[in-house]
Amino acid sequence: MKNTTGNILVIFGATGDLASRKIFPALNEIRKSNKIPKNFHVLGCGRKKVTKSVFDKLSTNLIDNANYIKLDPYVESDYDLLSYNIEKFKKIYSTTNVIYYLSTPPSAYEPVVKSLIKKKLNIENSGYRRIIIEKPFGKDLKSSKNLNKILIKGFKEKQIFRIDHYLGKETVQNILVSRFTNFIFSALWSKDHISYVEITAAESIGIEGRGEYYDGTGAIKDMFQNHLLELLCLVAMEEPNKNSPESIRNEKINVLKKIRKLNFQEDIIRGQYTASKTKLKKFINYTDNKGVDKTSKTETFFACKLFIDNKRWKDVPFFIRTGKRLPTKVTEIVVNFKKNINVFSPNNETNMLIFRLQPDEGMLVKFNLKNPGEKSIINKNLEFHYKNLGEDIIDDAYETLILDVFKGNTMLFSRSDFVEKAWKIVDPIINEINNNKVKLYGYKAGTWGPKKCDDLFRNENTWRYPCKNLVNDGEICEL
Repeated sequence: MKNTTGNILVIFGATGDLASRKIFPALNEIRKSNKIPKNFHVLGCGRKKVTKSVFDKLSTNLIDNANYIKLDPYVESDYDLLSYNIEKFKKIYSTTNVIYYLSTPPSAYEPVVKSLIKKKLNIENSGYRRIIIEKPFGKDLKSSKNLNKILIKGFKEKQIFRIDHYLGKETVQNILVSRFTNFIFSALWSKDHISYVEITAAESIGIEGRGEYYDGTGAIKDMFQNHLLELLCLVAMEEPNKNSPESIRNEKINVLKKIRKLNFQEDIIRGQYTASKTKLKKFINYTDNKGVDKTSKTETFFACKLFIDNKRWKDVPFFIRTGKRLPTKVTEIVVNFKKNINVFSPNNETNMLIFRLQPDEGMLVKFNLKNPGEKSIINKNLEFHYKNLGEDIIDDAYETLILDVFKGNTMLFSRSDFVEKAWKIVDPIINEINNNKVKLYGYKAGTWGPKKCDDLFRNENTWRYPCKNLVNDGEICEL
């Protein structure tokens, strides 16, 4: 008697870089931890007629249940073979769950989705049907709306999983836990106690052979529109009324709705790295990379100052920056508290709470102490490192996110209204840039971006300059 369920992961673009670098290794780790669904099969699809195994990166147990079919995402008739294979599994199992993973260039999203709907491969008459889409979710508001329109013609929102790998990191998820389960933090989480917030996503690498793609994208679309706005929402959102995916996603939307209109001339800094030489390396101009236009005005660095006009955050500035060819690879959020000036500490340092997302994942609290033997104040660190937990932690974001797709948990995935609202914030910036109303500054590779970036503060405050080690703040790292 057939009473089992088959689980199929259909990977479009199975011969591509994303599949080999991220998806297959993540599946191996999920399999190793015995969290893979029962009767699990991988069905790889690609345009190439392969002569060797597509699944070399899969573990033996998974390879035994993996098949490849030649399928051109732009040729509708090719989906008949996909339909045949899924029907074959239906005959084996009483129920067949299917997940479609679009590990393809964004240009293929529309034809794949339309063909799945045309062939009725989206219909949930035997198990669930879910679809995973990688960023970018459009290149502007118009294209993102068009993509969402195409998706909802055949899939419900609960079936759609828009991956932002930043949200799969344990340390990112820990932001909410730290905020809402510790009264020592939640009680101080407002304009009454917080002076300003910094969000930094720095990369030491350049564009690494992606010249043509990156030159058509830039730091704003590549990082700010998705990753950094997501992080902003996690820091600024109100506590949800319940621990559910939709409650959390609703609160994130509420943050985006309250972001004050940007002053494009005063609160935005764009930069592009130039050639430089450090002690160890020599770096070329951004425009000397293969695939990059020699006259390109694409930004490799972006910084801005945002305000959230609600009761909690009124007039508290949020400083956000990201860039290529910066001194080190680091992503962190710094909550700077107001100075507590009194008779004991007329010149005390600012208290900070730092969430380090990568590398050296952890948290750091900076607080003031009496300097032993002296009538002065010193600032010390109270630190926590994830690596010291001594327990198994899912390190790779893709493991977390793929597991959540298996479970049908949408919390860590971008909802359609979030995507569109984020583009509504970004589109005016891009329009100003296209109209040559936002300057582009040069910065030497290996530095912290244009010097003009410090002008965003317009007071005695400044950026934190982090190093690879969580506690070595204030040091200038060199490539």
